[in-house]
Parts: sequence; C-alpha cells; structure tokens
Amino acid sequence: MRKNLTAELGRRLWLAGNAATADDAAAVDAAAVDAAAADQLDDLETAYAVESVTRDLAIAAGGRVVGYKVGLTAQPVRDTFGATEPAAGHLLAHRLLEDGEPLATAGLFTPMAEVEIAFILGEALPDPQVTAQDVRNATAAVAPAFEIVDSRWRGGPRTLPMLVADNTNAARALLGSPVAPPAGADLAKITSTLSIGSRTVPGSAAAVMGDPAEAVAWLARHLLRGGRRLEAGDIVLSGTLCAPTPISAGDRLIADLGELGRIALDVN
Repeated sequence: MRKNLTAELGRRLWLAGNAATADDAAAVDAAAVDAAAADQLDDLETAYAVESVTRDLAIAAGGRVVGYKVGLTAQPVRDTFGATEPAAGHLLAHRLLEDGEPLATAGLFTPMAEVEIAFILGEALPDPQVTAQDVRNATAAVAPAFEIVDSRWRGGPRTLPMLVADNTNAARALLGSPVAPPAGADLAKITSTLSIGSRTVPGSAAAVMGDPAEAVAWLARHLLRGGRRLEAGDIVLSGTLCAPTPISAGDRLIADLGELGRIALDVN
C-alpha cells in the first residue's frame, strides 16, 4: 500500500510540474494536485520516497540532476511546519534559467522569489561528520541566486511531508556570476536587498541556520544517510536570506548581495 502511495503521489506531482503549461489560469489550477490526495502522507520517510519518484521520473524523461536545495533553514519557518531540521530537494538542469532569460509564469501556480547564496562545489563531501569548515574548504565558488519556489499542491502544502514530497517547492532558479569565496570572509555576515519595483525586502545570511555553510553541511550529512553524497560540480542553493516574496508577470527582480554581487530577473 505504501509503495503504491509513493508511486501515485510522485507521478501526480511530477505531472503537475510538467503538464501545467497553459496560459489560462483555470487550466493551470486544474493541474495542481488536490491536497486530499495527501491524507495518507504522514511521515518524512514516505515523503522523501515520493520526492525520489519525482526525481526518477524527471531523469527518465531526459532530465539531469545538477545539485540540491535546502529549505526550512530559518527557525521560524521550521516551527511553522513542526520541523526539527531543514528539508532537502533536488535541482534539475532544465529548471535553471540562463543569464538574461526571463521567468515565464505560465505553468506556475503561486510563484515566490527567494534570494540565496549558491555554493558550487570543487570537491565531494563524503564524510558523514562533514562540518561547515569542510564545506568552505570544498567550495570552488559562490554566487548570488534567485530560487523561485512554487507548490504543486492546490492551496500549498499544509504539512511537512507534503512540502518534502513536492521537492521542497523547488520550481526554477537563476545563478548570478560565480565568484571565488571571499578569503577570510564570514558569509553569515552577508546581507541582501531584494527590489521589486517600489518594494524592497531585506535579508540576511545569518537567517540561514546562522551560516549558509552550515546548511550545506546539513545537506551533505542528510544525503549520506540516504546513500547519496554531494559531488564536485554540484550546485547547492543553501537557503533563503529573505522572506519568500510573491511575484507576478511584469515584475523585475533585483537582488543586491554586497560583495557577492547583484542579480536581476524579469518576470513574464
């Protein structure tokens, strides 16, 4: 029964993320998965199994995993979901936007923007006791990034297992220009400003588990418990510096992360 549940929910969530391409809002909403389908989704082990089904379906369709994302990196958000630790999702190559490519909202449900620090690893992290310092040593570059989060559940996830099963709301991402990790710099002291027209949203890397490298270290340990690991070349979105912010067609997003640089994204 549990195996049938994971396969069916994984299939429905994957289809929702790939079939909802119409411009018509009603057609897009119809592709969302009814939250009632998750009534039996009541534990994290099953939730991560559902997420794995969506990953396997994406790969079978020609997709390629290029890295991971860490969600629930701020304590208040973990409290909201009753989570004792962050949550992990995967990044697919075809979901990464090219520099200058606009974000198409067609096919998205209720997209929101997050400002993040992306880590690009130069070495694998195979130690089950990996630390934030190990992450810093293994990082080849960091980059300012936007993550666009979006839920395939109609009305959004109401439980932690629903969030995890839906690949922790991963939808799209854009990386800015990579830079070498600032020598001796404390990434936890990085602040950000997200501008959308006249709106400004402040952010701080300290909100990401106190230090974004700590979030990547948690991810490395989490993957190793499941038989996977972070590899050289992997991209990791370490967690949002600011509150997830609703966006819509016509918006222009600009994020300034100080010494890490700026990044811009137009929304169509």
